[in-house]
Amino acid sequence: MMNLKNFFSGALLALSLLAGAASASPVYHVALDTTGTSGDGFMQIDFLPFATSDVLTATISGLDGAFTGTPFLDNVVQSGGAYTFSSDAFSEFFQSITLGGTFGFDVTFGGGPTDGGSTGLSVSLLDSVGDYLAFQAVQISLVAGEPPAVAVDPAFATVNPVPEPADWLIVATGLVLLGAMQRRRFIR
Repeated sequence: MMNLKNFFSGALLALSLLAGAASASPVYHVALDTTGTSGDGFMQIDFLPFATSDVLTATISGLDGAFTGTPFLDNVVQSGGAYTFSSDAFSEFFQSITLGGTFGFDVTFGGGPTDGGSTGLSVSLLDSVGDYLAFQAVQISLVAGEPPAVAVDPAFATVNPVPEPADWLIVATGLVLLGAMQRRRFIR
């Protein structure tokens, strides 16, 4: 009887961990490295719908690097240090930068296509005259029914998922519960 109770307790714990992890929208950290270049340039971030009528969002925050001037925003809303793109039309963030260093930001998405279409966030780097150094150095595609697909130009970019504080809390809670179950077994 006790083994069956332990089995159901463990199964309930595993289901709660899976439910918590599946409900969170992933956060990605985008890192761009332009140390092999120099001079003035531009960063272009586009969020575009492809054969979908679903209106989705992408929010970038934590911009870090040698940005110069004020960004040009098309269908992008700035709030504090975050920029929210909407897929109901062409959305673009265009910013002048000083090449030769590293740049980074976090991106999270609001929703995913449900009608068979897709939406994509792309990050490109350009030189001072507007020629592409890296067309789509980063491409994150959201396709109906599939997990986000990430493609990078390894000469310029990396993208890594960022564990959210809620994920760490779920894992810590699970470990505490497992420890309490083990302690209880040793006391008996």
